[in-house]
Formats: sequence, structure tokens, C-alpha cells
Amino acid sequence: MKQTSSGSVRLFTGAVVIAAAIALPVAAQQQRPAPPPERLAPPTPVVRPPADGQVGVLPVQGNIYMLNLGDTNLVAQVGLDGILLVDAGPAEWSDRVLQTLRDRFPGRPIRYIINTSMLPDHTGGNAAISKTTGRGGGDAGFGGGNQGARIIAHENTLNRMQGTVEGEKELPQEMLPTSTFFTKKKEIYFNGEPIEILFQPAARTDGDVMVFFRGSDVIAAGDLFSTSSYPVFDDKRGSTMQGYLDALNRILDITVPRFNQQGGTMVIPGHGRLSNESDVDDYRNWMTIVRDRVQEMIKSGKTLAQIKAAKPTLDFDGVYANPKWTTDQFIEAVYRDLSKAAAPARTSSN
Repeated sequence: MKQTSSGSVRLFTGAVVIAAAIALPVAAQQQRPAPPPERLAPPTPVVRPPADGQVGVLPVQGNIYMLNLGDTNLVAQVGLDGILLVDAGPAEWSDRVLQTLRDRFPGRPIRYIINTSMLPDHTGGNAAISKTTGRGGGDAGFGGGNQGARIIAHENTLNRMQGTVEGEKELPQEMLPTSTFFTKKKEIYFNGEPIEILFQPAARTDGDVMVFFRGSDVIAAGDLFSTSSYPVFDDKRGSTMQGYLDALNRILDITVPRFNQQGGTMVIPGHGRLSNESDVDDYRNWMTIVRDRVQEMIKSGKTLAQIKAAKPTLDFDGVYANPKWTTDQFIEAVYRDLSKAAAPARTSSN
């Protein structure tokens, strides 16, 4: 009796195991476990460029936003204290810039404008933007106040905008900086973040600055760096090849990449796309190559026409040649600058 019972139990158990084994693949086909969340690919964000004539707003990191006005970039730092703008843009964009800031950041007054250069694409909107908003309280949800936003710039920029430098035209009083400095660096603290305004002479002009937002880890480079053209030289305003290289090296001294020179500190150029250390490093390297090529040809006695014919920028024309600042214009400017540097110093005769 025990053997029979024991055999029956074993037969029953075996049948259950076989049935379960047959049923498992079927159940697995009907209900597969979902992959773990960490293996799911994140959704790709849809980035739509702004329509022609509209201000594009790109969140960068921390409190920083890049405002794109066609071929010019402004930078906005936004927080509880209000808005700090790096550059005011061309005058014809002022209404659109103000409306974009009202719509995107309601109730945030513009407290500061920092001019990275005296050029009109950086200072043209000073008057309209500074008088519309300010430091004196709020109105209609966008800050108002009768004191106006403080406009910060290097004193060389103010001197040129006042017309006290030979060859410069005096601009209206309401466009002028209201706070200047003459040292290598000015520091302010705004929206809970330390901000360094760094003077970098002899690049685009003799009054250029870059702005380093230390908490957000972002540099607003102004015209010291561009991804859309060769660097523009202006002999009358102090431009030099070495000044540009010094500025790029200073940016590289500040930037800290997250991995392989990518990510980490972000750099917003005055013109072009959002960048990081790798982009600045590439720009510095090709400028050094072009400088060395032209320098060697000058030393060997080649004329400007011969240097142009040798095409020292050919490797880079496809990226940086621009109808507003052509390859020929760039080579001519580099030639003039390096020829001055190569000329022997005059000595007085007894």
C-alpha cells in the first residue's frame, strides 16, 4: 500500500513538473518583463530653431540662457534678484529682446547690462533696454523702476563711446556705460552667484571683456571667440593676432571639461553655436597654425599677393569663410599685424 501510494505521488509530481515546463514558455510569450528603466533610451528632445526675426532662447546650465538674435548671441543670467544681460544686441532688436524676456521670465527686472565691446551689435540696445527696466522696483510684472539698469563696461569702451578717442564718434548719453573699471578684473555677486568680468585687451578692440559665471560654470566670450567666422581685426581699435590668442588661452585656463574636453564649462560665443573647451581649443590651434604659416612666409620675404596665392587658410575656409569677413580680408589683417611685429625697432642715430 505504501509503495503504491509513494509511486502515485511520484507520478503526480512528475506530471506537474512536465506541465509547468510546457506552460512556462507560453506564459513567457504572453507576458514578457519590461526592461529595467535605466536601460531605456531617454527621449530625444525636439529642438526647433526660432522663426526668422524671433529671439531664440536656449537654456545652457545653471542660471544661464543664450539668446540668439540671428547671427548675434546675448547671454541672460536669471534668478530671484532679476536679470543680468551680457550685451544688449543691435538697436533694431531691442523691442523683441524685451518682449521675449517679459514672456519667458515674467516679473524679473533687468538689473545689469554688461557690454563686452563698444561695437553696435553689443551696445546698440543699451538705451532702450536700460531705461525700460531697472533697479527701482516693479511695474506691470516686468520690473520697471526709474533708475534704469546699470551698464557695466571697461573704461576703454566708455572712452570710445564718448568719442574721446581719435576717430570715434560720440554716442548719445543714454547709450553709455554707467559703471566702468580699469583693472584686469571686476567682480560682482548677483542671483546668488559670483561673476567675474575679465578684461582682455588687444583682441577685437582694446576694451573687450569676457564674463565668467562661476556658479553656473559658463563663460560669455563676446567677440573674443566665434564659431561662425574668422576673427575680425580692427587695427584702429587695437586688434592683434596675439591679443586673440591670449584671450583664447585665458578661456582655456578657466574651462574644465567633464570628459575628453567635452561638456563641463560651457562657452557662449558672440556669434555662432554653444561650445565647450574642445571647440575653443580647436579654434586656438588653427589660429596658431595660420599665424605660424604667415609668419614664416613674411620672414622669407613673400609679398601679400604671394601669401594669398599660397592659401595659408585653405584647410579652414570651409568652416570660417564668411561673406561679411572674407578669407582675403582675414589674411590681409593677419599680414599687416604680423608685419608690424616683425619690423625691426627703430633706433635713434647720434
